[in-house]
Formats: sequence, structure tokens, C-alpha cells
Amino acid sequence: MSLLHHLIYQSNVVARLSASELGRLLEQCRSHNQQADITGVLLHDGNRFLGVLEGTPAAIAAVFNRIEADCRHTGVQVLADGPISHRQFACWTMGLVDDVSQPGGGVGDETIPCMHTVTDAALWLLLREFQVGAGRPLLLLPS
Repeated sequence: MSLLHHLIYQSNVVARLSASELGRLLEQCRSHNQQADITGVLLHDGNRFLGVLEGTPAAIAAVFNRIEADCRHTGVQVLADGPISHRQFACWTMGLVDDVSQPGGGVGDETIPCMHTVTDAALWLLLREFQVGAGRPLLLLPS
């Protein structure tokens, strides 16, 4: 049994977040994740979030319960939930990729730390789909 687990979710933003609101959200995520030894990334395109959480199953469950209850988003949908062999975002307590449609802000861009370390092919495709598929729901990944 793997001690590492990941949970990937998407949700819809209730109201556009200002840069300062997004900054506060990121700081909250980093604080909670650091306390729980969770790593991950949050993608935001202005209308949706895509979150990847990595850690122990118990830690992820506790943090995800808080995420589901957050009033800044709705329609939270789990895309993948299961064991992993290693962390894909080990250097981020919570990374943020904002405005994924802009040059220099996209998935796979060399200027985004840690994104070039994603070795899980299904996760890489999901991140790319989020970037290029604005407004379309994402497909579920097999766990």
C-alpha cells in the first residue's frame, strides 16, 4: 500500500478573484498544506480551478474537506483520487499557475518552476487540457 496519495479536483469560481484575493488564497493554501505535509499545484483560469494535492490519505482528506466547504468556488468535482509512487510537485506546498491562457503562464512553460518535473503522463495531459480547454469540463482520470 502506498503511503502517498493524490487527489485532483476541478471547480467553478463563484466570483472573479482580484490579485490580492488570489494571493490570500495561495497563502492560506500554503499554510494549511505545510502543516499537513501536502504538496501540489492550483491552476486558475479566471473561471475555474484545477487542484492537485499530494500527501497521505488522511492529510488530503482533512484538507479537501476544507476545500469543498470554501465559498469561493462551487461544483467541486473529484477527477482522480488514489495512490501515487512519488510526488509530482515536491518543491511546492502549493504552486499557483494563474491565467493559464497567457504566454509565459501556461503549463509546460520553462518559466514555471516544478511544472517540467511532471512525469505522470495522464496528469500532464490533464494539466494541458485545463490550459487549452477553457470552458469545457475535464474528463475523469482513472485512479
